Amino acid sequence: MKKWLSVLLVLSFMLAIAACSGNNTNKGTNSPAATNKASNEPAKVEEGSTEGFADGKYTTPITLTTVWGLNQNGSIFKEGESIEDNVHTRLIKERLGIDIKYNWVVTNTNDAYKTKLRLMLSSGEEMPDVVTYRGDMETVNMLIDSGQFMPVGDLVDKYANDTYKAGLDLDPTIWLPISRGADKMALPILDYAYNADHVMWIREDWLTKLNLKAPTTLAEMETVMEAFVKNDPDGDSKADTIGLATGFKNGFANWMTDIGFVFGAYGTMPGQWNQAADGSLAHGSINPAAKDALTKLKEWLDKGYISQDSALLDESTGSELFTKGEAGIIFGPNWLPAWPFPDLLNNVPGAKYKAYPIPAGPDGKIGSAGGNPPANGYVFVNKKAKNPEAILHYYNWFFDNMANPQPGSEFEKGFAEGYDYATLPDGSITADIAKYPDLFPGLKDQTAPPLYYTLTFEGARIPTLYAETHVKLASGAEPVTPYEKQEFNTRLKENTDAMKVVMDQNSIRMKNYYMGPLTETMQSKNELLNKLLNETFSKIVYGQQPVDSFDTMVENWKKSGGEQITKEVNDWYNSVK
Repeated sequence: MKKWLSVLLVLSFMLAIAACSGNNTNKGTNSPAATNKASNEPAKVEEGSTEGFADGKYTTPITLTTVWGLNQNGSIFKEGESIEDNVHTRLIKERLGIDIKYNWVVTNTNDAYKTKLRLMLSSGEEMPDVVTYRGDMETVNMLIDSGQFMPVGDLVDKYANDTYKAGLDLDPTIWLPISRGADKMALPILDYAYNADHVMWIREDWLTKLNLKAPTTLAEMETVMEAFVKNDPDGDSKADTIGLATGFKNGFANWMTDIGFVFGAYGTMPGQWNQAADGSLAHGSINPAAKDALTKLKEWLDKGYISQDSALLDESTGSELFTKGEAGIIFGPNWLPAWPFPDLLNNVPGAKYKAYPIPAGPDGKIGSAGGNPPANGYVFVNKKAKNPEAILHYYNWFFDNMANPQPGSEFEKGFAEGYDYATLPDGSITADIAKYPDLFPGLKDQTAPPLYYTLTFEGARIPTLYAETHVKLASGAEPVTPYEKQEFNTRLKENTDAMKVVMDQNSIRMKNYYMGPLTETMQSKNELLNKLLNETFSKIVYGQQPVDSFDTMVENWKKSGGEQITKEVNDWYNSVK
């Protein structure tokens, strides 16, 4: 871990130097449309350029086609704007000469985007120039195996800027899931390191009201949950509260409403490949420790600590137990104060919450999923694209201008005033639309960060920057750089303190060691085996099957393809380690 942190610090320093040497010194107004570069400057054709891209822009505008699924936080638009026409699309056309065209757009409820992509692939329909995807590896493999997309290694070597390359080099295993032999088949979308790691969020006002301390072990957590169920923490004289917000419709280790920590407390992590004592890889869901975790979860369901509807809830619907004021604890990432916790404050005015470390199990074990390469999606480039390099020019622009803006630069306060930030009379910035609605014209009750409209989901992220910044701010240091000021002014202190909790508890991360493509047997058996695991787990938790049925399930899992998959996974692991 010390070596890893050293690499992060050195790389961060290098990135800072590179960023400081940038030439983005425009002091624009707050409207991107009003900050054109001088049109009378002669275009400087870059040496070796064969695509008509000169002086940071296509000399003849090009069109880049794509498709899109509108997610909840990326579908908030100003009045009269849409994903096809907004401050982001207009700016990219103006600055880069790239006209983004959407062949189709769906509202991404119930995985509508994935479903439509899969329908296109199964019917052999021609794909657009670029496809961005964040989700299951089965769909990633379908996209790769469609034969419609090109290897991107040469594109990265030739066109990616140093910041993106440095982020990719941070953990070379980032390429493993999308490599086919020597070919790299998609562009990884970089995320902030440790941004998906979990903390335990608790209703601090409930703890105070009931004179309780935050739990550090599962046993202490049970005491707190018992009080949350029986001692009327919301004061409405009704037995309508539970301990923990859960939703395991999609599995037993999730990005929010997670219960993987219960398994981690016994020494395994379900739904992923963990490293066994002998160094081989073993599936965490068939580890005998999972049986202990299921026994504990059954106890919690029987005692009313978790919802009777948990098996029907996914991450979003499960989180509503917390944001509606019905549950007192939820496990999830550091950034939940940005979403969905504002719903809690709307539903329960005066509610307070705080992040705490993941609790330990009966033997002192603590485990939470994390520590994998900082990628949160992929961009696929069509073999037939007329300008395959365009997506890298686009991504480079966000690294150069938005990822770590420099003092005095055009974007030092954010993307666009009135969308993701507003300037107060004292010169500071705010994203508090509830307090300053007049500063966000055309919006109702939520800001509209244009970075969420981008083809790379959040513009561009330098993996090391976020954690370093929030650990610094959590210590009480003053924000100095534009990025630090943006984070300080637009995020809640609870968010910053939560990232400090994540970094202080870095030894508990349980990495998924299998990062290869779907093996041959996975492709035919994964759906069946996952169904077997999840159904058996749920039936044990709900008391529909005895706990000992876990042992039978393990044998069936092995005989039904799991044993062969384990061999294939270890063959791959031995080939890359």
